[in-house]
Amino acid sequence: MPKILEIKKYPKFKDSFKVVLDNDFSVVIDAETIVKFALKKDLFISDLELDSVVKHSGSNRIMSYALYLISHKAYSKKSLTDKLLEKGFVSEDIERVIKRFIELNYVNDENFAKNLAEYLKNKSKGTFYIKNELKSHNIEDSTIAVILADVFKDIQPYSQIIELIKKKYPEFDGKDASETKKIANFFLRRGFAAEDISKAFREYKNITIL
Repeated sequence: MPKILEIKKYPKFKDSFKVVLDNDFSVVIDAETIVKFALKKDLFISDLELDSVVKHSGSNRIMSYALYLISHKAYSKKSLTDKLLEKGFVSEDIERVIKRFIELNYVNDENFAKNLAEYLKNKSKGTFYIKNELKSHNIEDSTIAVILADVFKDIQPYSQIIELIKKKYPEFDGKDASETKKIANFFLRRGFAAEDISKAFREYKNITIL
């Protein structure tokens, strides 16, 4: 049965300690785990007990880090999972934390999607752009359709294009074909549908896109 040779502060992580055993094994655990399992120098610990220690500490660390993340910005289920994987946490622990966060409503994909769609609309992004962004967070198509209908209920995409033309291209009159094409491409890149761009140009100054 291995014996703990040393417990020392681990500066890389806050409130963490490095536990060194006499079998050339060491592990970094948090302070709460040290107290819970009454770990100390010269203590003999079985492999089963050590496994419990590591799992408990891992759960504490991932929970603390996940809470830190969501306290600074909103995350979808996918984006939070990706962030935790990037940090090096194991999938089993991540799934447990995500499940708990969903139960507590700390992670809510529908609310996240609504807020993101509204934000992007206010940034003058079109429906295609917004749809692709929501898809990148694994938001279901049926949910996206409902959200887009709600977000654009008070303004049609073509009206949004007209308002942006007035702000960004106040001198635009449609007489220069190359300029018209350039501006049309600008709106395509922002995710607006070709039919909405055409309608906006017609409504704005009776401009026809060839």
